[in-house]
Amino acid sequence: MPLDPDRPLDAVLIGRLQRDYLLPFDRPARVDSLGGALPYAAAGMAMWGGRAGLVARVNAGYPLEWLERLQDLGCDLRGVKKVEEAIDSRRFIAYSDPLTPHSENPLTFFAERQLPFPRELLGYDASRERYCSKTDYQPYSLRVNDVPRAFLELSAAHICPVDFISHKILPSVLKAGLIQSLTMRASPCYMDPAYWEEMRALLSDLTGFMLSEAEALRLYQGRSVDLWEIMEGLAAYGPEFIILSRGDGAVQVLDRVRKLRALIPAYANRTVDPTGAWDVFDGACLLHYRLNYDPIEGALGGQIAASFAIEGSGPYYALDALEGLKEARLDMLRQRLRLV
Repeated sequence: MPLDPDRPLDAVLIGRLQRDYLLPFDRPARVDSLGGALPYAAAGMAMWGGRAGLVARVNAGYPLEWLERLQDLGCDLRGVKKVEEAIDSRRFIAYSDPLTPHSENPLTFFAERQLPFPRELLGYDASRERYCSKTDYQPYSLRVNDVPRAFLELSAAHICPVDFISHKILPSVLKAGLIQSLTMRASPCYMDPAYWEEMRALLSDLTGFMLSEAEALRLYQGRSVDLWEIMEGLAAYGPEFIILSRGDGAVQVLDRVRKLRALIPAYANRTVDPTGAWDVFDGACLLHYRLNYDPIEGALGGQIAASFAIEGSGPYYALDALEGLKEARLDMLRQRLRLV
């Protein structure tokens, strides 16, 4: 059911819109479909009743009709900007088991599954997604004037993985408005010792920072392998909380303000397609955090949203959760969280 169009937006979500080519482990392929971190984050917020203003850069040929369901749920697309630059929006992910993704050699994976190879993937180079420049803009990098002025009057924002330049400039742009709660998920390309000196400035304006276990260990290579110690170090740069997603699906939450540590397990269910699950988590987490400014409650809401997302494929799957099931799972998971 569409939400009340007169209710104010809950947050602005900033990220990438991509064209996904997904090969889940034992489910049908999703070829040239809505993807990228941004729609997953928006779906995570929408499944709990939240509405977001979306910001992204796309090329002229991107099918914005893919976003109609989010628009029907109250999302504002004024920040989705079509640009003249050529943006390679393709994203290929194949799974060799339910949880192990691969982004290289799409021809091999399609051939192994005896599927016709999409002509659109000819020339696909996954290494471009792993590249991060400290100084140069990519065509999809966000610019200072990409965020509509009306979105700067909201009180909350989340920045999805984009690139280093976008993550460097956006926090100060958002904080110059009325944004009070600002979260950001790390982009894998800069979670590397080569960016060690840049991390303090990158995190100083954030309310919360999300990253994965693998990213934390890669950034702190040679410095620490203690995940809580790493989170404490990142929190010292300014964020009020750090949320680390572990390889087993659990999350560690460090609340610097209240001096709390929490471990929240994954909700036990079958994984069909984990693509975008942590982005779904982020959208739901921000909405729940804003209820009483409790990052542990935020992470609980995020975990439940992610639990629905991995049961199917695509950003919209989590939106079809049965009435009352979200709340039941939330109550169950809250009993399993542990303060450490």
